[in-house]
Amino acid sequence: MLGAADSDLLLFTAGRFVRKKGFEYLIDALAELGTRWPGLRLVIGGGGDLDAELHARAAARGVSGRVVFPGVLGHDEVAEYLAAADVAVVPSVRDDAGNVDGLPNVVMEAMASATPLVATTAGGIGAVASDNRTALLVAERDVAGLVTAIDRLLRAPEERIRIGRAARTLVAKEYAWSHVAERFEAAYRRAREPWDVPTTCAASD
Repeated sequence: MLGAADSDLLLFTAGRFVRKKGFEYLIDALAELGTRWPGLRLVIGGGGDLDAELHARAAARGVSGRVVFPGVLGHDEVAEYLAAADVAVVPSVRDDAGNVDGLPNVVMEAMASATPLVATTAGGIGAVASDNRTALLVAERDVAGLVTAIDRLLRAPEERIRIGRAARTLVAKEYAWSHVAERFEAAYRRAREPWDVPTTCAASD
């Protein structure tokens, strides 16, 4: 579908085309990685206000032929791209207005799919992804950091497998729906405790 050869490598990310997603830094990283990895491609799923700007940035950096913009993806489509990807990348940032994602859905989706993840420490990402164990984490807006982390994983298939499996194990153990439901129930019980008082009173004279 992407016109890629079996030997080509694929990066994947997805989200709204807004500043806090940091997609422009990933495009810049791809431009640097392209000299090392001639068959490397990037899929950026989504849409939004920065659509034209991101297309223009890819063209300006000379990688428009390597970047695929498939538009807004359904959940099944995200799963298919993650299954095909060699590395998932989430370059989130706190934008100039102070906006930041709490925890992008694609982080958990990548980890659950065992796709090795490179991400920044923006928002709540660091609360679920552990550097060098379940992901490789870099600083926000750090193109060189993205290049180094992605290149490291592309060069080491065994490390991609290790990190992907560790991430999937963590999600299955700590973030499966059954565990999440138990935590919600426990939180509701704690919230009700101050109100769990006897409802009977002594009769008045």
